[in-house]
Amino acid sequence: APLGLMTVAAMLPPAWDVRLNDMNVEELRHQDVQWATLIFIGGQIFQQKEHLRLIDHFRGLGKTVVIGGPDATSSPHLYDRASHLVLGEAEVTLPEFLADFAEGRALHRYEPGERKADMKTSPQPRFDLLKFSNYLNLSIQWNRGCPFMCEFCDIIELFGRVPRGKTITQLETELQALYDLGY
Repeated sequence: APLGLMTVAAMLPPAWDVRLNDMNVEELRHQDVQWATLIFIGGQIFQQKEHLRLIDHFRGLGKTVVIGGPDATSSPHLYDRASHLVLGEAEVTLPEFLADFAEGRALHRYEPGERKADMKTSPQPRFDLLKFSNYLNLSIQWNRGCPFMCEFCDIIELFGRVPRGKTITQLETELQALYDLGY
């Protein structure tokens, strides 16, 4: 399940109508996006080609496209045709974008610099946006960062070498939320 987008959804203003379309498990239909003003896209390198196509498609429909996630953060130059790039960890850069957007002065690019998210303040993902029947299993994220330097992994480049975790209470709350939603 797209845990990053569910976390982003939890950070959006409560008055906004938010829907989640996971194109990894179902087709995107015209009616899924025609109502939207903003389209948020995020993902990893294996989704790059499709994300670039979607940016062009949605911009052609007159939509404002906001992109973030690991691949956009690693290769922002590839995503410059999006309306806005919100890079790094959403807990750091998304609030800045949302404040500027609300005032009508959103920048093209938001970057975290050396700032890292405090996982103890990360919101509970919007599990309620999922169609549980589309997934064999779900996950929760309990930390970011890694102390190791494996040559095949970019985790330390994106999230640093110091693990940062959620509290036990946060984890229990997320697990309870999944249970209460019927998972």
